[in-house]
Amino acid sequence: MNQPYQAPNADLTQGGDNHTTYQPRIMQASGRLGRVRYVVYAMTISLLVYVAIGVVGALVGMLSSEPGPLIYVVGLLAMVGGVFATVMSIIYGIRRLNDINASGWLILLLFVPIANFVIALILFFVPGSKGANKYGVKPTANSGGLIAALVVLLVLTVAWIGVMAAVAVPAYQDYVQRAQFESQYQSY
Repeated sequence: MNQPYQAPNADLTQGGDNHTTYQPRIMQASGRLGRVRYVVYAMTISLLVYVAIGVVGALVGMLSSEPGPLIYVVGLLAMVGGVFATVMSIIYGIRRLNDINASGWLILLLFVPIANFVIALILFFVPGSKGANKYGVKPTANSGGLIAALVVLLVLTVAWIGVMAAVAVPAYQDYVQRAQFESQYQSY
């Protein structure tokens, strides 16, 4: 029965948002992904693959005195790990683009020089849609554990860069000194 004096049914939430959220998962291939989760998930997958490759490589180095067929197994495992990390990074990029209400196909611009820099900046710095968009509902807010994981991963990254610089700079200086010595020796 139609009541002419009944209050109309209306969605009174801001922007028509129904305020529903979902909890993203690291191995999930669909949905939206916020900035912090994007960085943490991508760095975690990459770190796990690098550690696995390093452990297998160290074991092979300790177990075999001369390179043989085992080195091909390590190379194959490294290649499989690299492909896995690449595929997961592309999936995370698509989910991140979906969070800003952009098509996941834009991830292909990562393979175009200069455009890849712009897409990377967008993935890292553009905030996601405030509510539900055409790619799904908003992910849940970042927990304290997720923020802590981001800080730990960033500290590990800076430490790794520092270790690489501590190894590379003296090696480069030694190379320059040897090259100068050899050029002086050849001139006599």
